[in-house]
Amino acid sequence: MDYTRFDQVFGAVSPFPYTRTVILSIEASRRTLEGSLFIDRVLKTLKLGQVSKNYPPKNENALRQLHQHLCDEADIALHHKLSVLYYLLVDIDGRSSNGESKAEAFASLAGLPERYRIFMKGLWHLDARSFEVALEHLTHPSLISDFTDDIITVLVRHAEDKKDGDYTLPLAYYYTVQPSIQSSSALQLLFDAIARSSVLEAFEFSRAHAEYMRRQLFQRLVSITLDSGSRSADETAAERAFELTSLPFDADEEQWFKEYLTSGEGKRLKTAKDTLVMRRVATGQGAGVAGDRGAWANVLEGFKTGSGGRA
Repeated sequence: MDYTRFDQVFGAVSPFPYTRTVILSIEASRRTLEGSLFIDRVLKTLKLGQVSKNYPPKNENALRQLHQHLCDEADIALHHKLSVLYYLLVDIDGRSSNGESKAEAFASLAGLPERYRIFMKGLWHLDARSFEVALEHLTHPSLISDFTDDIITVLVRHAEDKKDGDYTLPLAYYYTVQPSIQSSSALQLLFDAIARSSVLEAFEFSRAHAEYMRRQLFQRLVSITLDSGSRSADETAAERAFELTSLPFDADEEQWFKEYLTSGEGKRLKTAKDTLVMRRVATGQGAGVAGDRGAWANVLEGFKTGSGGRA
């Protein structure tokens, strides 16, 4: 297999797979995925950002130019070149109805290692917005995590767009791969997903960070938990607030909690005062004692109605 020979790699490309409908679909995915497909990100990492302008190719000549640009780059490792070609073939296979697998035939003849096939196929499924199938590949134990911030960002944004409160996919990816998050924006999106799914897990996640970031995340947890009341059923919002105020805060967290709700941004929250009362009840410091059902009933009812004023 000579990967520099277009015909050996792609074979016959008639009928041309990138119809106008296909091209419009790919461009729609590009807009949805934060403005860049994952193949765009790969090419940019390989310093081939200009090449991505040829994708999707509008005709066979454009596909030939893309192939030639890739082959002409002397500073790119062979397995990276083969990986990009494999992605393109997976793309063509995915748009073909004849059942032929050009991608796998090419990978076998070119000797592309299995882990590169798994990774590139996972990226292709992300670009096709087949997120569940993508995770079957991207969580494979043979892979070294890459583009993790981008993957988490895309998965969380997708979950937010669905508006059903289901963050299963981004959390499954994070907990399986356990990547190191580099950007503050990806960290916040991930934390928000955790906080909206589990108050306790978000609390424990915040404690794994240095103090400055830990304080930010802790107060973010308070904000998300209380602000979710405007989007959740009263009972669910009250249960989450109860879980938050029953957590075993240390001295720093206790201070951050009070400051945030009395003089910080949290003061504007409708249930800020009721939440402070809930905390005092939980710690046996007022409005009854922690085990007093009557006190809890009154405070929870106040939280659900957002009446405030009892702090």
